[in-house]
Amino acid sequence: MKYNTKTFVKYNLKKHSDTTKPFQIILIIVHKGQRLRYYTGKRIKQSNWDATKQRAKSSYATASTLNSFLDTLANFVEDEYNKMKMSGEIISTNKIKELIEQHQHRIPTDGILKHYDEFIELSKNYKAESTVKSYQSNKSRLKGFYESTKYSMSYNLIDKHFYEKYISYLINVKKLTNSTIARDTKYIKTFLTWATEKGYNKNTEYRKFKYKSSESPIIFLTWDELLHLYNHELNNDATLKLTRDIFCFGCFTGMRFSDIMNLKHENIEGDYMNFITVKTNDPCSIPFNKYSMAIYERYAAKKGNVFPTLTNSKMNEYLKEMGEIAELNDAVHVVSHKGSKRIEEYVPKYKKITSHIARKTFITNMLVKGMSTQVIMDITTHKSYSAFKRYFKVVDEHKKNEMDKVFE
Repeated sequence: MKYNTKTFVKYNLKKHSDTTKPFQIILIIVHKGQRLRYYTGKRIKQSNWDATKQRAKSSYATASTLNSFLDTLANFVEDEYNKMKMSGEIISTNKIKELIEQHQHRIPTDGILKHYDEFIELSKNYKAESTVKSYQSNKSRLKGFYESTKYSMSYNLIDKHFYEKYISYLINVKKLTNSTIARDTKYIKTFLTWATEKGYNKNTEYRKFKYKSSESPIIFLTWDELLHLYNHELNNDATLKLTRDIFCFGCFTGMRFSDIMNLKHENIEGDYMNFITVKTNDPCSIPFNKYSMAIYERYAAKKGNVFPTLTNSKMNEYLKEMGEIAELNDAVHVVSHKGSKRIEEYVPKYKKITSHIARKTFITNMLVKGMSTQVIMDITTHKSYSAFKRYFKVVDEHKKNEMDKVFE
């Protein structure tokens, strides 16, 4: 390989066996026998690279942008090198590398993860506990990705290439569904936006990250299934009775599980529950109906939480046991996606019951029964009408099924 020997800074490509993929552009410096090879954070295919000029060919689509970047970086390094020579400072390749990293605004991978820890700690002051847990899971995946691939996640390297490798890791190693990956992408962007506002990050390539996820089917209990569960005997099992009461309370009120667990007797004012939601910190006022009132009266007291504490994970575990006992066996069609792979299965409904199904059950049944969208949104504190579009499709299908039953 012939280099332009007139310059102190040289560029080379780090080649690998797969010539269809871009190669890393490496900055090379030699000082008194010491060689520094430094990844610039840029890549290019060999066919677009002029090895003699050590720059992108003029025919390359983004040649001017890339070459300008390489020129700026080379000029910076040479200027700093000359400053050190003029001042008589001891020069080393490690010192030059340090200056480049400051110029490139690179933070070591563990530095980014420490920043994420700071982000999580600050988030605890104004985010719901469930959201903070999601951030913690996202950070754990990023750490796992780094440990698995050794990919340098310096801020200026968080680009399309990083994102493609990270998505591949989530699909092939973590075996996550597309809906989970889409949420993970959202959390990465939230963190990097925070890091940018804090001045830690100057690279905004992350704003282009987007992962499309198809909507998961809405699973809910029909009104008949809900009343069947509400009235079902559970063999005097106190835990399952509590699980049933909490779940049905959500089905009859539209409340989130976190709000039910946080509901206090002090929030009860006559025929209304008035409280501040845990997730969104919105004021909410929900009227009792005969079913929700009957459940509430089983736990009547003057103060404190209405329902005994139950974690969400335990709740979901008990719900499946309860649903099986109550014979909620109608098959539901479940479709999920992992990358390009579509996975379909038909499973008994009780296997898919979670605490969140209560809220979906409330919305769907209230629409079926003719409650106005505006009233439902007010009760559930939904702010976007678009969130309801998919419920209308479910309700239309439900109405048709009921019509077919009548006219069989």
